[in-house]
Amino acid sequence: MDTTQLFLQRYDVLYEFWLGGIWEMVPDDKKRQRPHPQVNSIAWNLWHVIRVEDAGLNRFVADHPQVLDQDAWLQKLNVPWRHHGSGMNFAEVDDLNQRIDLGALHEYGRAVQARTREIVTHIDRVDLDAKLQEERVRAIVIDEGLAYREARDLVDSYTGWTKGKCLMNFGLTHPYQHVGEMGVIASLLGVVFD
Repeated sequence: MDTTQLFLQRYDVLYEFWLGGIWEMVPDDKKRQRPHPQVNSIAWNLWHVIRVEDAGLNRFVADHPQVLDQDAWLQKLNVPWRHHGSGMNFAEVDDLNQRIDLGALHEYGRAVQARTREIVTHIDRVDLDAKLQEERVRAIVIDEGLAYREARDLVDSYTGWTKGKCLMNFGLTHPYQHVGEMGVIASLLGVVFD
């Protein structure tokens, strides 16, 4: 099994089953709700997962433009933020919950998935052992607006990561973590998965 097959074996399940179930079975009004004052919404989690994947794989792994920067996605999503949401306070999360166009978010997610599959299909062209240099990380995190409040912490954290670690973390590990969170949120909102 090569890297592409291994990645897609878990990636396809992530989007076709786990996240597909969230999109299909959780009503839009519940996606926007926070079941507890200290918990994010499903809408925020979906937006965050998609933003991290878009920026993480396109900018850190493949050195492509983000999908966000094509086809006026910010306007379609009805959000003003380029960042990926880490560090938002709950008032800002509530603002996102009210304003985001969930249909556009789903379409943006599909566009990011298509790009991820394209990247992974040609992953043999990428040196997965190459380490991220601080100057490059800073340009993406700060200059391009990936970070919100904790920019310096993200620069420090991501500097030295390999492109392979970025691929696996931003493409698989990170979204699976949030799938679990979304499942708990859905349960707290009374959603029953068949």
